[in-house]
Amino acid sequence: MMSDNIWVKLFFVILYAAMAYFTFTGNMMMGMYLMAEGMLLSALLSLVNSLVKSKK
Repeated sequence: MMSDNIWVKLFFVILYAAMAYFTFTGNMMMGMYLMAEGMLLSALLSLVNSLVKSKK
């Protein structure tokens, strides 16, 4: 992950923990939804971060 913000990292740790919880308890669809959401948010965060850095 490109962000150095501790709150963003904490958010993704909580998101991945929730995804693991849903996956291990047998609720696979909710786990897959959270995985897709986390991947999309991570990609958007990286895109915004790279665009901001290229403007400097």
